[in-house]
Amino acid sequence: MARDTCRWTFTSGSLFIAGFAQAGKPHAGLVLSITSNKGYITHIHAKSGSWAYEFRKQCISQSLSLMTLLKIHDISAGAITPEQLDATASKATVNPDSPTGECLDWMMRAVEALHLEGLVKLVSVDDLAQEFSIFTGGNHSFAKKDKFPNVKTSEKCT
Repeated sequence: MARDTCRWTFTSGSLFIAGFAQAGKPHAGLVLSITSNKGYITHIHAKSGSWAYEFRKQCISQSLSLMTLLKIHDISAGAITPEQLDATASKATVNPDSPTGECLDWMMRAVEALHLEGLVKLVSVDDLAQEFSIFTGGNHSFAKKDKFPNVKTSEKCT
């Protein structure tokens, strides 16, 4: 599977699965880009011993931990607003007592919810999870302030 490491795959207004470097499995979230520098992120994170949902602005370039962006919806297929992303992703269930690694499972439920709302076209949630895991696996070197994240268009979302 060839990796597209140039910014040409990155398009403002598109939706990406973001992979963040951390110990163990990468942290996963959804990023709706505004520009190549900024976007909105929706993800879950550990807070006071359980998982909490968060939607906020996110720096894309010059991030110390963002290493990959897997495009799952291009702006050319129609705009997704920050409000639509937040409203839909916030409905994805999360087990507050789940162990480490819940973020990827939650994020896949959020993508399924976006698919059911007609905002993305998902081929297979299991295949998408595998594609994300393989893509993020070799990209820790992109988690640097002076590197733009590695970007690829998903083969599992149309």
